[in-house]
Amino acid sequence: MARKFRVLQVGGHDLGSLFNQKSNVEWDYFDVGLFDFESGYQDVVVHILDEKGQFDFVFVREKYSDSLMKLLSLVSTPYNTVIDNEYWDNQYQQDKTIQRNFIKPLIYENEEQLQQKLEAVTFPGQYGDKVKPIHCRVSIHFDGSYQFNGNESIEVSGRFGESYQPLITWSQNIIADANKVNQIWPEFKVEGDAKIQYTLRLTPVYSTDQPVEKLIYEQDDLDTPIELPARPYQTYVSVSIKAKGKGTLFIGAIHKRWSRLELGQFILGGKRYSDENKQEFIHYFHPGDLKPPLNVYFSGYRTAEGFEGYFMMKRMNAPFILIADPRIEGGAFYLGSENYEQAIRKVIQNALDYLGFANNQLILSGLSMGSFGALYYATKLNPAAVIVGKPLINLGTIANNMKLVRPNDFGTSLDILRLNQNGITNKDVVQLDNHFWKQIQHSDLSMTTFAIAYMEHDDYDKYAFQDLLPVLTKQHARVISKRIPGRHNDDSATVTHWFINFYNLIMEERFGRVTHARR
Repeated sequence: MARKFRVLQVGGHDLGSLFNQKSNVEWDYFDVGLFDFESGYQDVVVHILDEKGQFDFVFVREKYSDSLMKLLSLVSTPYNTVIDNEYWDNQYQQDKTIQRNFIKPLIYENEEQLQQKLEAVTFPGQYGDKVKPIHCRVSIHFDGSYQFNGNESIEVSGRFGESYQPLITWSQNIIADANKVNQIWPEFKVEGDAKIQYTLRLTPVYSTDQPVEKLIYEQDDLDTPIELPARPYQTYVSVSIKAKGKGTLFIGAIHKRWSRLELGQFILGGKRYSDENKQEFIHYFHPGDLKPPLNVYFSGYRTAEGFEGYFMMKRMNAPFILIADPRIEGGAFYLGSENYEQAIRKVIQNALDYLGFANNQLILSGLSMGSFGALYYATKLNPAAVIVGKPLINLGTIANNMKLVRPNDFGTSLDILRLNQNGITNKDVVQLDNHFWKQIQHSDLSMTTFAIAYMEHDDYDKYAFQDLLPVLTKQHARVISKRIPGRHNDDSATVTHWFINFYNLIMEERFGRVTHARR
């Protein structure tokens, strides 16, 4: 049975009737009159939570009171609660429960907009995909040059005209899903004095009596994602680009996600960062029980955009951060511009500062592609521990292995090589490999524990562990390892099992935390 999105409204006129047609939403209403006339309401709420679990979303339309705060202490979790802006005041703002759970006001202009917002953000799960630049078609009237840079971008150079002229169309449409606010994020970079203009045309999929909508976005309009309002029907979104001036354009993927408006990226509380070249990562911070350590999980390669590992990390009860990289096909291994990498470090450091933790109360972790993120940023953050499975380190070698070791497998590795080195020669292979090794050789990891589960016959990065071990030994780091028979994509269940075991071991040994599994 599909999971439902559970909503609790506290006070105000019951809006549950708005959701009668949404089979994936379960709406409950709490009458604030119970504060005065029913002393046992807290026991009833606790029973509901024990029976059905926490609410996904709590909407409050009631003035601040001690009774309300007692209720919110039961039903609120980080990011799941909003207060109707009409009731938001300093008492709310200064309350510890409000601050601890990052509760904020829900701002709207009228009742219609309120209902639209509630309908937009109340859905289970997350979703994101992309249309790749390989589907771009350049106008036959353009007399400049162009080339495809793998799955990263199409590069177009020349004179585009004094006024906007048609340049590129996509041969594949985006699907804007019904009853969702669809967020659109186009990747592009412009060099020279050229300017571009995106045009989106929305055509209903199943209806012939709805007009085609045409939306035009200037280059300066696209510093933040486009939010297409929810419609009761599914639409095809065709995309085209016009350009003017002279220069070089790098046109990347167009991302489509289910939006939660200002309440979060992908999930409630999720955030995104993009640098000056529109290169993204997404991140989510959960304060847990506010006790060390802070656990950071870098997502592995995934073509479906969104967060990974939420429930696994939440079960540990400790504070945690999820970081994911939605670039290219399924991620670009968390490497990027100076600003991009600095932003990842800042996300982690800000969480440490919020919690009052030091770097020796930090654990970095990840599987496969995520292992590179954990190991790479460990050289800059000096954590207490690094926990990884199926480590990938020599990114240049991984790309080079496509020739003979893994023919036509994991082409993303060539995209990563070209993205970072602007080439795919043997020299580029060596330089990309060395980028990691220079970082780790100039760091101090003597106080860091490394727990590594690696594949004995890894066909992506065969010697990752063997290369890493002597470097860590020279730095007097502590290393715990588990060798598992198989190639890179074999026996993921065993690797994940050891990954969690390593977490349990280090959290108990270093931080005195006995997890449920070890009690």
